[in-house]
Order: sequence, then C-alpha cells, then structure tokens
Amino acid sequence: MHLPSMRRGQRGLSLIELGVVLLIMGILGIIVWRWVAATREPMNRTAIMGQLAQAQAAVEGFVLAKHRLPCAASSTNGNEDCGNTSAAAVLLPWRTLGLSSRLGQLHYGVNRGGGVDLAAVPAASPLVTPDLNRDYSAIPVLSTSSDVTTDAAATATVTDAAANASAAIAAALARRPIANGLDWCRGLRQLAANTGAAGVLTAGNLSANMPVAFVLAHPGVNGVFEGNNVVGGAGGWRFDFPDRAQDHGYDDMELAVGPGDLASRIGCVSHLSAMQAEAQGAYTAYDNARVAQEYWSLRVFDIAQNLSGVESANTAVILAAMNLALAAANVALSVASAADTEGITIFGIALAAADAVAAGVEVGFAAAELAKVKQELIDSRAKELAFRAYMAHLYETFSQSLNAAVLLDQKGLNP
Repeated sequence: MHLPSMRRGQRGLSLIELGVVLLIMGILGIIVWRWVAATREPMNRTAIMGQLAQAQAAVEGFVLAKHRLPCAASSTNGNEDCGNTSAAAVLLPWRTLGLSSRLGQLHYGVNRGGGVDLAAVPAASPLVTPDLNRDYSAIPVLSTSSDVTTDAAATATVTDAAANASAAIAAALARRPIANGLDWCRGLRQLAANTGAAGVLTAGNLSANMPVAFVLAHPGVNGVFEGNNVVGGAGGWRFDFPDRAQDHGYDDMELAVGPGDLASRIGCVSHLSAMQAEAQGAYTAYDNARVAQEYWSLRVFDIAQNLSGVESANTAVILAAMNLALAAANVALSVASAADTEGITIFGIALAAADAVAAGVEVGFAAAELAKVKQELIDSRAKELAFRAYMAHLYETFSQSLNAAVLLDQKGLNP
C-alpha cells in the first residue's frame, strides 16, 4: 500500500537534483562565458598589434631600400599607387611591401602634404651635406722653388698630400647631384619643423592630434573601420586614434610614427651626425690650411729677406775687404815714400795705419753680419720646412675627413 507513495517521493527527489545540477551548470556556463568574453578581446588585440608591428617593420625597411616611404594602395591588389593622392588611396600596399594578403585589411596613410612628400624620392640637396658642397678649389699649394726649400723629400711629401686633397675634393663634388636616404631625411626634418602646414598628415581624436610621417590603422575586433579611418579623413590627411569622444564603441587600433621618431628609428640622426661631423672636420682642416697659408707666405717672405740680406752682407764684406786692401796699400806707400817726401811724418804713417785698422775692423763686422744673416736664412728655411710638414698633416687630415664624409654619404642610411 505504501510503495506508490515511495516511488512518487523518489521521482520528486530526482527532479530537484536535476534542477540543482542544471542551476550549477548554468552558473558555471555564465562564469565561463564571461571569462571567454573578457579574454577574447585582449587576445585579438595582441594579434592586431602584431600585424601593425609587422607592417611598420616592412614600411621602415622599404625606406632603407628605396629612400622614401611607400605610397598607399588604391585597390585590394596591394600595389602602391603613387599617382593617386585622393582619399581613395588609403590601403596598405601589402604586395609592394612583400607582406601577406591578410594584412590587406589595414589602412595606411603617408604624409604627402605640407610641401613634404615623403613618398617621393628627394632631389639631391646641398642643405643635407653642406660641407660636401663647399668650394674647396682655393686649397693652398706650396711653392717648390729651390729658393724656398732645398729638401726634395719634404717637397714630395707635401705635394703628394696636396694631390690627395685634390682627389678628395673631386670625389665630394661628384656626390653633389646624387640623392640618397640622407636627402630624404631632410624631408623629415622639414616636416618636424613645419608641422602646422596645410595638408600635413595628422592622427589623433576630436580633442587633439599630432603630425605623423605615416600611420597604420586596423578595424579592430569588430572588423569595421570607423571615423576618419574609413577613408583616411578629408583629403586623406587625417586618421583617428582610439577613444574618440563621440563614439565609445570605437575599437579601431592605430600605430602612428612621427617624423622625429621615424628619423631616430631608421638612423637619420646618427647617420647625418656622423657624416656631418666628418665633413665639418674636413672643413676645419681646410680652413686651418687657408689660415696657415698666410703664415707660410710670411715664412717665404722671411726667406726672401734673408736671401737679400746674405747678398747685401756678401757685398759689404767684399767692399770692406777692398777698403782694407786700399788702406794697407796706403800704409805701405806712406812708409816707402817717407824718405823722399818732406811732408810725410810719423803722424801721416800713423794715420794711414789707423785707416788700415779701421778697414780691418769693418771687414770683421761685415763678416760677422754675413754669418748672422746666413744663420737667419738657415733658421727661416728650417721653419718653412717644419711648416711644410704641418701643411702635409693638414692636407692628410682634410683628405681623410672628406673621404670619410663622402663614404658615409655614399652609404646613406645603409648600416
């Protein structure tokens, strides 16, 4: 009689247990769903940042190879379209950059306004390497006259050094019309110095923006571009960063690189600094050589003066010797004719002897002056010889620095 009621109790207990199990499973499901929802976006954001970083590396590598930034693509074929500067050209040129087509969804903007087209190969500019564009034709060449120097080895050394300097000048002149990545770096400097010019590419939000060299945009987790990232903004010169004030659902992700940051990343700063330091060293040596040339002119004038002094001293010695000979002859004549001439006295002989002594002293003074002037000539030539060695050093310093600057200019942005 009691069995049916027992079965009904057992069925009720099973339903309760089933309800509890379902409740627990539901709670666990909600927890798991919320955890997956919470972790799904960060995982996607990490992958998106990886794509942006990959595209950035490819763009910067393109600069090193081509000396310009790539143009944007206007179609999904991934080829850059440099002839299209409209807002339609907003796609990443993945094929030109050698990237996978899966990065074709990225939008890409490059600054082509404000008078600085970073997607164009620049013309060679003397403002980039000013010390390679100086007129070094006035570099001094020293005289090889035997009157100035009699040291053939010193003359050969300075002549060879001057020839090396002339060759370095020719190499620098040959670099003037050749453009490379350093000339492109000048465009970055112009952009950094004139960020407020009309048409400069900017990235930011409604409250603030900044000028950039290039920018990459990803549609985010929802896969839809929003705001100015749809077509790059009016004229293609504006991209939006996240957290746009007018739309809290905005989840696009961007990577923007400013002109200063890009210049540092690809080596503009270090390469330009190294090249211009060498070029400035060359100009310093050149300037010192020009100043030293004035000193060398004084050394040459000093040698000429001493040569003239030696000739004058030689003449003075000859004249003094002739005067001494005449005085001695006068003494002899006075003594020989003393017995036959009533007017000749001991006083006359003494006077003639005094003249002879004075003439002898004059010869001594003239000989001493000749020795002094000859020594001064030797000293002047020694100073000029030492100066030739210094000039050879200046020429070599000039050549080494200018050749190093030319080599760095030839390398451009290459390591």
